[in-house]
Amino acid sequence: MSNADLAGLPRLVRAAEELRWRGTAAAGMAVAAAGFWLATWLLGQPVEVLWTVLGAAAVGIPAAVALAATAPRRVDRALDDTRPPPRASLYETPAAARERRTKLAGIALTGVIVLMAFDRLTDGGGLMAGLVAGLAGALGAADLRDAGRFKAGEDARGARLFLMLRATALSARFGASQVYEEPQSGGRRLPEGAPFDLGV
Repeated sequence: MSNADLAGLPRLVRAAEELRWRGTAAAGMAVAAAGFWLATWLLGQPVEVLWTVLGAAAVGIPAAVALAATAPRRVDRALDDTRPPPRASLYETPAAARERRTKLAGIALTGVIVLMAFDRLTDGGGLMAGLVAGLAGALGAADLRDAGRFKAGEDARGARLFLMLRATALSARFGASQVYEEPQSGGRRLPEGAPFDLGV
């Protein structure tokens, strides 16, 4: 099979690692936006504390509540309906993961910079920083919780859990996704309660 054919195949990424990275990146965006607002305030630039707090709460609280209410059921359903990895797919290499995540981080960082600049140019008073911090913080917290659930699922099953990315995708999609399960290397796992399973 040619390299061009291989490049067009979907890639499998570890679910817990991918969501942990994405959650950490989103939390970093929230901290960066809050840091920008704080630096602006410390430098004596005009900021509206009330509007910033209200903006963060207006998007952060509903997003956090919705994600907290739906994420456990969504993850549980995904873990109950795992499938073996499809043959027409590749496991993403560490080098490819670094390149993909660097691109995604660059795009996200550029977007945050543009929003902060827009806020300053329009005398928004820090409202945009509040919106970014609230939304990114909620999404980051949700991804970190989901990463923990997938890690717990891996530990309970003695298996590795994967999500599938399209060849050109920069991140796993939000919402319900098919989860692929592969037994840990080192032999077949005995079923629960097997007579020779001594717990070692």
